Amino acid sequence: MINVAKTRKSIIIIGDLHGRSIWKKITALHPEEYIVFIGDYFDSKDGIPVYDQISNFNAILKFKRENPGRVVLLMGNHDFHYLPVAQETYIGYQYFFHADIWSALEPAFADGLMQICLRTGKYLISHAGLTRNWCTRHRIPHKNPVAAVNKLLYSKPLAFAFSPGPLKESTGDEPQQGPLWVRPESLRQNALPDFTQVVGHTQHPGISFYPNVICVDVFAYTPKYLRITHDGQAVVEQAYP
Repeated sequence: MINVAKTRKSIIIIGDLHGRSIWKKITALHPEEYIVFIGDYFDSKDGIPVYDQISNFNAILKFKRENPGRVVLLMGNHDFHYLPVAQETYIGYQYFFHADIWSALEPAFADGLMQICLRTGKYLISHAGLTRNWCTRHRIPHKNPVAAVNKLLYSKPLAFAFSPGPLKESTGDEPQQGPLWVRPESLRQNALPDFTQVVGHTQHPGISFYPNVICVDVFAYTPKYLRITHDGQAVVEQAYP
């Protein structure tokens, strides 16, 4: 848990990058704040060459190593399917470059630098969100889920695979889906209580606020990102005009 109230710093939440380098501009604007990358570093939807995606992730990893207590790297589904244990691939998977992408991701895993979620105050931040159904199935405590979820990534990574339920919904819009896959509508209906969840994963034209969910996957449309202030306010910022 990051306690921004004690430090009086903000948390800057950077949405799904898919190889984009906009994070460099955002982090330059906030040299003292906490930085959270919400995952999906790979599988460009904008035609970014794969080795540029890898170079971009290597720069993010270097940034993390240089700022270990200030920078958090969350995992997305477009990163998960490059893990050797993954038994599935998703739209955008770069088959011929699997080994190259895993070579970039492997040091982050070897050193325990990737995680699934974190909490600050009332905000629970992950790639797609934590539902009651998924947490119950994996014996994750609903009140304090973070430590157990992050441990599960290293002890039982297949818990985060796509898991179609009764609806057979291929996009992940079902409440039993995990924190790399569940879609906002199912999350809103089945979210863990007492949190406002901040998620990426599903593209929106702008930062979108719902009663218990904030969606930040917007870089396909706008250079906006979210800042959570030390007093718990969620504020939309913009990297450039």
